[in-house]
Amino acid sequence: MNNLNFLQKSVLATLAYYDIFDYPLTGLEVFKFLINPLHVVALTEKIHEIEFEPMPEVVLADVLNCLDNFSAKGGSASGGKNTGIIGEKNGFYFTKGRESLIDERIERQKISAQRWKKALKILKLLQFVPFLEMVSVCNSLAIDNSKKEADIDFFIITKKGRIWMVRFLVTFLVWISGFWRHKDKISGRICLSFYIADDFLNINSLAINPYDIYLAHWIAELKPILNRNKTYEEFIAQNQWVRDYLLNFGQFMNFFHPEFKESIRAERFRKAGEFIFKGFIGNLKEKILRCLQKRKISRKMAEHEIPTAVVVSNRVLKFHENDKRAYFQQEFLKKLKSALSIDNNNNKC
Repeated sequence: MNNLNFLQKSVLATLAYYDIFDYPLTGLEVFKFLINPLHVVALTEKIHEIEFEPMPEVVLADVLNCLDNFSAKGGSASGGKNTGIIGEKNGFYFTKGRESLIDERIERQKISAQRWKKALKILKLLQFVPFLEMVSVCNSLAIDNSKKEADIDFFIITKKGRIWMVRFLVTFLVWISGFWRHKDKISGRICLSFYIADDFLNINSLAINPYDIYLAHWIAELKPILNRNKTYEEFIAQNQWVRDYLLNFGQFMNFFHPEFKESIRAERFRKAGEFIFKGFIGNLKEKILRCLQKRKISRKMAEHEIPTAVVVSNRVLKFHENDKRAYFQQEFLKKLKSALSIDNNNNKC
């Protein structure tokens, strides 16, 4: 175990995490999402046999070299027996014995391509909404890993003091489009379960203890499709705590290409709405919409074992009743311990 150096542990931890989601990675993706196992393991149960040295600086070439050395002993890399620590095929890296994930990833990319078209179609309506600062795709679609039965998750940032107004307008527009997710209508529908105001960009307080590897990845994977006033860049800057989990967080910005161009008509409509509702009239409307929505929400809310699964305030609206972060953390820990327990003599990068 002590023969593994820091970089090797980080690479194995990264592949172990994405193995939970049946998602093989390219070399660049391993570098982008490279996990800092020092922080993760230190905050979980004690693993006395694992020793971590101080965190060094890591560059892409180091990661690619490590991956090549790890996979060179695998069957797909050398044509020999499958005795390598990890596998590699067609530029994808995966945990040992999980070669089938490559075809699965390609199939999910095809599904995701259709989901992206739908997300952008909805955005043509949402661009008219005043006080809407950012719309970002999150969860599986953000990394093109959408299953056939999955929905399309949006993460929305609003102007402060207007979160209830934006939620009302966004929900209404998605509803009239016929793409709103509700009840058993899930596949390919738009899920609107997470809003924050732009005075609550640092969402570290929503993390669960003792650590939240899922939330860190969730932030790193976000892909904004509407980004006004550089809100996405500020959001990333405000959440640098993610670097405790992901060594290279902040080096990559996930802008959607081609960039969505807001229409002149939508811009004029939006600015007119912001002018009309920026003062007393807007505050009154916000208060009315808050009362109406909170009344409906209170009838559906239930106690959750994770306090930050469901949050209702004037700065955060988060409705994740099926919050699985604790499960993902336990799965990651099991896979991490399994990966680091591999007999790795003579496998230094």
